[in-house]
Amino acid sequence: MKLLKAFSAILLACCATAQTTTPVASATTPTVTFPAIPLPTSVAAFGEFNQLGSPRFTMGISAIYPVSGSTGIYGTTTADILPKLAVDPTTGRKFYAISSSVRQGFHKDLFDTGHASFLIGADVGPSFNQAQPSGINVNFSSSFVATAIYQITPAFSFLLPVRMLYITGIGWNPVVEAGVVINLKNLPKAKK
Repeated sequence: MKLLKAFSAILLACCATAQTTTPVASATTPTVTFPAIPLPTSVAAFGEFNQLGSPRFTMGISAIYPVSGSTGIYGTTTADILPKLAVDPTTGRKFYAISSSVRQGFHKDLFDTGHASFLIGADVGPSFNQAQPSGINVNFSSSFVATAIYQITPAFSFLLPVRMLYITGIGWNPVVEAGVVINLKNLPKAKK
């Protein structure tokens, strides 16, 4: 019986010391809040022509989201995909090399007529180029962009951006893009 009382006392003592008190909020404790990441309101798929590129015709995708709707500023995240046939110098075998870029841009809506819009802006980001199977070159890419958008339906629009790339020793190189924009907010609701 004495052993049971001793064991119970030890158990109660352990339980009592295992309790934690609720911390009192202090006026000096900072509150950390993270900004909400905007979801894309539109997604674009496009083809592009670069007269100095190799290959000249490529494709890409872009996410478009409002940064400040009241002032007409939009953000874009664009990825260009450039499939490029290359030859391994050691084996002589052909392979498709990786060549792509990821750019973040901001664009200002200059005017809107209901169906037609015109935006001007710029984008910057890294570009990746694989010349051999063993390595990837990383460069920095930036451009000025003028974009015309024509709304076909509430959910679909036609997109025509012109990117101006500066090439050292050559000058300004226009890259013409054309594609479609899908407005995610205006897609028909799924039927159950």
